[in-house]
Amino acid sequence: MSQKSNIFYNFLSSTYIYIGLQKLMSATYVRKNFVKNHVKKGHNVIDIGSGPSSILSDLPKINYYGYDINCSHIEYAKRKYPNKNYHFFCKKLNKNEIYKLPKFDCALLLGLVHHLNDKEFITTIRLIKNSLKKNGKILILDNLIVKNQNFVSRFLIENDKGDNIRSLDQYKIILNKYFSKIKYQVYNQTFIPYTWLKITCRK
Repeated sequence: MSQKSNIFYNFLSSTYIYIGLQKLMSATYVRKNFVKNHVKKGHNVIDIGSGPSSILSDLPKINYYGYDINCSHIEYAKRKYPNKNYHFFCKKLNKNEIYKLPKFDCALLLGLVHHLNDKEFITTIRLIKNSLKKNGKILILDNLIVKNQNFVSRFLIENDKGDNIRSLDQYKIILNKYFSKIKYQVYNQTFIPYTWLKITCRK
């Protein structure tokens, strides 16, 4: 993963600080409204870069597999969501790992991709695509650089911990090679100003 690392960014990665900032920035709300129309009761869902798995508070009963390299986030999720159908892993997802898992109706990459360089992004996409059920989906939500962007939005995005902020065209160059059914939606949040990109990829 490619991301900034110093005392300030490490402080922001603390689980309770992270959760508070996600709520303050409306990220929790945006994620909920993006995901809720795609994830149905009984679905198998994998969440890569799951953080503390706060999305579970807004989802129906599902079979959930959350992966994150921040063990503090994973331990929080285990305490917060003690359900036999919820599985949390403090590790990177790889080929050997995914073969142990069921096929998925939906894969979530929420706020993850700007932490991945192109090679890591492509590897992740290919890995997930092969693990999807027929008509399965990948949902990507991330920040976005656009022309004539609100200066507050651009400042926040450019100073994000992740080092791989992309434009819409850069996303298209990568994803259009692997999926023919893709929906892109740009959402400009007014308070606090921020620019989101919502992507739905169907197998």
